[in-house]
Amino acid sequence: MRKMYTLTLLLILTLFLAGCQSLVLISPNQTSKGEVDYQDTLLTMVVPYQSGGGTDVFARFMTKPLSNHIKNQPSIQVENVPGGGSITGTNKYVNSYSKDGTNLVTTSASTHIPYLLKQSSVQYNLDELTPLVGAPTGGVVYGSPDLKIGSGFELKQVKEDLFFAGMSPTGLDLTTLISFEVLEIDAKAVLGYEGRGPARVAFEQGESNIDFQTTTAYKHNIAPKVENGEAIPLYSLGQIDENGEVVRDPQFPDIPTVKEVYEEIHGVEPSGRVWETYKHFLNATYTLQKVIWVHKSAPESAKNELKEAVNKLVEDDQFKED
Repeated sequence: MRKMYTLTLLLILTLFLAGCQSLVLISPNQTSKGEVDYQDTLLTMVVPYQSGGGTDVFARFMTKPLSNHIKNQPSIQVENVPGGGSITGTNKYVNSYSKDGTNLVTTSASTHIPYLLKQSSVQYNLDELTPLVGAPTGGVVYGSPDLKIGSGFELKQVKEDLFFAGMSPTGLDLTTLISFEVLEIDAKAVLGYEGRGPARVAFEQGESNIDFQTTTAYKHNIAPKVENGEAIPLYSLGQIDENGEVVRDPQFPDIPTVKEVYEEIHGVEPSGRVWETYKHFLNATYTLQKVIWVHKSAPESAKNELKEAVNKLVEDDQFKED
């Protein structure tokens, strides 16, 4: 559990993010003082997902502004290594990629959850990686108007059976599934959908009547349905603040959190093992969803150069605007 809470100490950014080239490895030069010089060096950003997905878009978005703040502005090339819900590529990164400071990896919630659950296929150890920068996202649970309620505060009034379309209990769906447990919602999960997009289509076709989408997808696909009365926002998954407490998501300031809905329904604050579990996984899957890492055993001068670069990056006004 300490590992999960440690994730909140990483640098948090709020980002709105609107082929793969051949790999060439050039080791950084070592100066006479033993410092790393990234001149004429090509860095690799390993993305353990297929191109075009959220983590791939995030990684590609980050390469240019990150490079701009590294001494000598080396090129950063994305290499996609998909498979196993990001486990294959992350395993390959820790086992096969040079630890000389030229190779980075971008992970996401579906990389963190199997590690936290100690899944047998996981060979990577996040303790052996150094985090450089992280980014959050949010999520909103919404329901069908057929439920005949106006908000999550009325969930206990629902008479219909609840059906949820998901992907996997060990992926991003996990946090939402735990939120159902917190609220004591008897939602029947039908798993095996290929992504949140197909799960949303299942909702639209009436195959499910309760669903969630992450920030970008919700604002793009669900908010218009809310305006048209085709979906009802029930609650946001919230965010974890610096004290480890669930607070409203700044992207959804008008939507109550799981905690607020529980308090309205039960008259007391949530507590106990399920609630603590929810907070831990909310932290590792949303408050810090995407992280860029470098090998912990990379030269200290390389890690220091990269850390200095991301510190400058987050103060870059143009980057914030982008």
